[in-house]
Amino acid sequence: MNKQDETDLMKEAKTIAVQHLKEKYEIDVEITKQKMLPTYVNDEITMEGHVIGHPDQSFNIAVDYKEKKTMNFAMSPELVSAIRAKGHEPFIKK
Repeated sequence: MNKQDETDLMKEAKTIAVQHLKEKYEIDVEITKQKMLPTYVNDEITMEGHVIGHPDQSFNIAVDYKEKKTMNFAMSPELVSAIRAKGHEPFIKK
């Protein structure tokens, strides 16, 4: 995979993660760190971020760039509280 392909995948993964969190939990987030795992390990990009304006409401999330889906969402207790305040239960699968 060349550098441009990697850059494109990172950008797409970021968009997928941000859109997922906005649609599912009604939160606006920013991604502060991204890392692409080696392709021989997994087709995954891991990310760290937080709710815009609330750095204490942090999270980690991964995107499978071949399947175009999010996974492994972990969040700080502050983010759990903020999501619940919006009427969502973050630990129930729908």
